[in-house]
Amino acid sequence: MSREAILKIRDAEFRAAEAIANAKADAQRMREDAVREGEALCRAAEEETLLQREEMMRQLREKAEELTTLTAQQAREEADQISKDVKMRRRIAEKIIIRGLDTKCR
Repeated sequence: MSREAILKIRDAEFRAAEAIANAKADAQRMREDAVREGEALCRAAEEETLLQREEMMRQLREKAEELTTLTAQQAREEADQISKDVKMRRRIAEKIIIRGLDTKCR
């Protein structure tokens, strides 16, 4: 082989090695960028999830308060109705007892 051919081969080998090194460096940078972007996306997803969870919890608290208020109101209404029924039955019972006593006393 001529000296010129050997120099061309060495130059080609050098450029190939340089291209490989550059490709490895580019691949490493791309990998680091992908990892960084992935971590940022994970953080963003976590933050969004936390915000959604907080909103859901707020809505659940509101619904629970509404249900508690409604249940308490219904319980008061039912208690009032029971109280009215008891008073009416007591009056009826008193009248029956008084009539019975009145009848026995005559």
